[in-house]
Amino acid sequence: MEAHYEKLEAEWSSVDGSLEYERLVVPTGNSDSPFHRWFHLKEAFSVDLLPTILKQLSFEGMSELRVLDCFAGGGTTLVSALETSSQVRVKATGIEQNPFLYHVSNSKVRALQAGPHLAQQLRKGFEEVRRLYVSDYPLLTNPPALSTFSNEAYFPPSLLTSLLRIRAAVEYSVLPAVARDLLLTAAASCVESSSRLRRDGRALRYASERQPREPWIEFSNRVEQMIEDTENSQSTTGLASVLLGDGRRPLLHIDESEKKDLVIFSPPYPNNIDYTEIYKTEAWYLGFYEDAEQFRSQRHRTLRSHPSVRFSDEYEYESSGDSEAVRELLDPILAAVPDDRYAAGRRQLIKGYADDMLTLFRHCRKIIASEGRLVYVVGNSAHGSGDALFVIAADLMMARLAELANWRVEEISVARSLRRRVTNSRFLRESVVTLSPA
Repeated sequence: MEAHYEKLEAEWSSVDGSLEYERLVVPTGNSDSPFHRWFHLKEAFSVDLLPTILKQLSFEGMSELRVLDCFAGGGTTLVSALETSSQVRVKATGIEQNPFLYHVSNSKVRALQAGPHLAQQLRKGFEEVRRLYVSDYPLLTNPPALSTFSNEAYFPPSLLTSLLRIRAAVEYSVLPAVARDLLLTAAASCVESSSRLRRDGRALRYASERQPREPWIEFSNRVEQMIEDTENSQSTTGLASVLLGDGRRPLLHIDESEKKDLVIFSPPYPNNIDYTEIYKTEAWYLGFYEDAEQFRSQRHRTLRSHPSVRFSDEYEYESSGDSEAVRELLDPILAAVPDDRYAAGRRQLIKGYADDMLTLFRHCRKIIASEGRLVYVVGNSAHGSGDALFVIAADLMMARLAELANWRVEEISVARSLRRRVTNSRFLRESVVTLSPA
């Protein structure tokens, strides 16, 4: 498998990009930056990545820049694009499948485009919510159907009641739509800190030693941040929007004639993280799922980057003209999967991820401008242990799939190594890969 990766990489320009990108492929600066700091998405890249990419690609001098992020997440690309619109007129579009993350990113971009006057709406809205929260008004505070909320070890009853009363007070208040959505975002951002749960690696973890924080204080602090950021914001000439849908198939949401100058995204890595699961408490809290069936359906709509659910064993590439080339790419990786109880899920992960990425590159190729670029950030991952450990080199896998979709690989820039004690593979890394239309 290592020899297979060596042969693949030799076909392209692969460089050490740690000086430029090591601190940018993680959320450096996001927790302190206006608008970006409203919800912490630990899997995000840095607020400074997009400006760096624009400079590297000499896009800074353009009069207009059309940007697409197929996996909008918390909205880092879109907010960064709007913040650069003083130098270039930006039209940015994001697509996000997760309803909660869509809510977060959509709230941010609408707030930034609303301008400083939104601060006054937030102040008035917060005062109305506070009045309802402390009153004797009989707000509906039924917990979500998700069993996590009924576990008193996770959510102390008094704190859960406070969380639910905050949400109900926002929903009962008469507020402009943007202000209402921002206050709900602020409330949802208190869920993890008001519990003994923490997002750790692949799942939500119970941390018995954790001291939950008081929800109203957390909520108040977050709203104050929003008021401060909106009050100090500058008017933007850029436009940004977020679409709720399947980022693997942007042509379902964007007309083919709407050519993009830059497509930039960081897809879920093939590392077993199920983001529907990771951010489920916030999504259930805001009412995006009402029962287990809705939640299960959402998990099956996600990118096949994890074996947490059993996806269909159907792959579009198998009936395409590229079937032989894809099999040639995947067979050495599939052969490295150990025959244990995880084998079926891991093989599904590899084939499903490749199938989804090939679909994505084909869609993006149809909407890229002739002089446009596609940049993706992806991390490779180690699976198994001991002698049975193997690496899925997503950066190389995706580069070859992009070629099959009529892209040219300009450069693979290795941003940082992801060393583990159990492997010395140099392919365990995170990369920034640049493509141009072939």
